[in-house]
Amino acid sequence: MIGVDAQTADRSVVCEFFELFKTPWEFARNDRHYEVLLHAGDGPTEARAKLVLVYAGRKVSFDKELETKSGRDSSHLCILSYLESRIPIYGETVTFPRPGSHLLTREDSRECAAYLSESQGTVTARIGYDLFAEIRSLLTVGQPAANASLPALELHIALLRDLIIACGVSLVEVPPIPAGHQFVVCLTHDVDHPSIRQHQWDHTMFGFLSRALFASVLRVFGGQLSIRDVLRNWTAVLGLAPH
Repeated sequence: MIGVDAQTADRSVVCEFFELFKTPWEFARNDRHYEVLLHAGDGPTEARAKLVLVYAGRKVSFDKELETKSGRDSSHLCILSYLESRIPIYGETVTFPRPGSHLLTREDSRECAAYLSESQGTVTARIGYDLFAEIRSLLTVGQPAANASLPALELHIALLRDLIIACGVSLVEVPPIPAGHQFVVCLTHDVDHPSIRQHQWDHTMFGFLSRALFASVLRVFGGQLSIRDVLRNWTAVLGLAPH
């Protein structure tokens, strides 16, 4: 179970985040001991856990308690390097003078942006950005076109998941795809039949024929399709003929 200690204003964002990261969680209660405590913000917490994850993009009271010397703060876009991935951060970030720590680093300066420490049986992971501020920005504002290829939200989930597992805590998670498969297919209300043949001679069938036979040719002249694409579309139409 993950206990989440977050600011009241972030509670709706926390709920939405865990709709995507499907694992058991609750807002932290002081009378419980958790496997994982995710602490966001600067307020104190009395909840205890085997693994404590502290997210904040600036120096907070937690850093003073552990006598951590934080590095430079930044309020402009930066990219953090995590394994082979690049995580864009749109809010504040803070770095830590931890030589040799390559868990999470700034792409531009190679400064440490996250580290692990252990004391009295508790492992602490300090991550130098505000997780839920980032999630709020991604869900409400989105990313600029320049970063469209970076799956930022999924990378935040991946980092959190990896931190939990690497620290020896078991994790129960509902995966987004069935076990043993690489993707999942969902039929929406826009799909009337799973096969175009079942539409017979309705508006869906006529729309398909119009696009495949005639619109394809026009798109060739417009430079949007190749001759090979047109032939593929025509082959699909021929495949509708009764066998």
